[in-house]
Amino acid sequence: MSRRLRAFKRWMKSHGIAYSDALEFVDSMDDGISVRALCDLKEGDLVASIPKISCLTIRTSGISSLLEECGLCGFLGLSIALMYEKSLGSASPWEGYLQLLPERECIPLVWSLEEVDKLLVGTELHKIVKDDKKFLFEDWKEYIEPLIQSGPSEIDSDNFGIEQYFSAKSLIASRSFEIDKYHGSGMVPLADLFNHKTGAENVHFTLASSSSSSDDDVEGDIFDASDDERSSVKNSTNSSGSEPIETLEMIVVKEVETGFEVYNTYGSMGNAALLHRYGFTELDNPYNIVNIDLHLILKWLSSLFSNRYVRTRLGLWRKLNYSGCTSQNSEYFEISSDGEPQMELLILLYIFLSESIYQKLDSVLDSFTEANEADKLIKLLGLTKTDCEHKLEDLKEVLLRDNVCQALISLADIRESLYGLSSLQEDISKLHDCCRLMESKLYHSLVLRVGERKILGKLRAYACKHLRAMKRRRGRKSSRRC
Repeated sequence: MSRRLRAFKRWMKSHGIAYSDALEFVDSMDDGISVRALCDLKEGDLVASIPKISCLTIRTSGISSLLEECGLCGFLGLSIALMYEKSLGSASPWEGYLQLLPERECIPLVWSLEEVDKLLVGTELHKIVKDDKKFLFEDWKEYIEPLIQSGPSEIDSDNFGIEQYFSAKSLIASRSFEIDKYHGSGMVPLADLFNHKTGAENVHFTLASSSSSSDDDVEGDIFDASDDERSSVKNSTNSSGSEPIETLEMIVVKEVETGFEVYNTYGSMGNAALLHRYGFTELDNPYNIVNIDLHLILKWLSSLFSNRYVRTRLGLWRKLNYSGCTSQNSEYFEISSDGEPQMELLILLYIFLSESIYQKLDSVLDSFTEANEADKLIKLLGLTKTDCEHKLEDLKEVLLRDNVCQALISLADIRESLYGLSSLQEDISKLHDCCRLMESKLYHSLVLRVGERKILGKLRAYACKHLRAMKRRRGRKSSRRC
């Protein structure tokens, strides 16, 4: 066992953290720390209990008073608390835990701008990561730099600079858990040692006390922290203003055989989300998606139609209460891992590409207000309820006319052009030759990129399949007339 693991185990014992003798902690130079089963683990087994007081939060940190005085909470407050405890070195009550953590996690947030532009171009993360960097720098300038300049003894520029802030954010993004309303999110020793595997959760992080507001680990997004999180922390106390004394537990939810790794799960995430928050990807991840921005679609449509035409058709789509997904001030449509487009995208294309739809619908918009989704589509398509089985999937088939399918193929080509000149096969070859351990940034960005491009290929195949089906149907009708 490594020296740092021995120190951590001594620290856990002194802080009341208990864990099963069935767990083995493995420290690998290549893959970091993992947890394995020394004997069979059965569903329902309690494998660890962690007092909340041993967790590093804005409530337990030695800088909690200053955080409350300055009204800093949420992920911003937790970042300051983490930087403060790290600045204390061996004097910190969490030193035995902190020495186990890396200086920073290798998530794209801490990559250089040159690396972001080179490795993530075209992917879901390119713009998101650049925005993250901008927003977090603004947070540091607005909240932390004034703290440094005000000169409290706890804060100094050497330990609370912009680099330290980004490092703290990377650790919080990849390791923090939501604890409760009193503590908010925090660093939970031991719980963050269990690695993630999609769809293979062995242990679940939960609260021992039924008085808690939630029994699930609900992880917030450090990159979308609202302004409310930067307001006073006073509202997050319980009615008595005291800390609730409770324990966190790790429970086996799926049996583990002797010698196998014990996994937690961070949720059902595609590779874009995994790389964004945790710094890794998974080959053949079934939760992968690709987004196509509304801005990209409208730019393409503007090349085909007049500006007035685009405005009126988009306005009609909006009036029918349709919209795409939204995140960080962008609107987009999801393409699922099997290449199937979001229904709202099909409706948008149908409205744009159907010649008489605007005149037909603009005068009867009021009748759509109270209609359910299926009835709204029936009216949009000019059908009667007897024309189909009144199922959304049946209605989606009607939306997939020739011009809509051709539009999907064009959009897939335009979306893929964002990756640059290299082909999918070239990216696959690069991935095959890439070393995951020695070139981790390149490796994980290629896994993300290849996965997205494969989905775009499936979108083309999806559209082509429906084009062929329509041609066959027209051929059969033509032969019957003859």
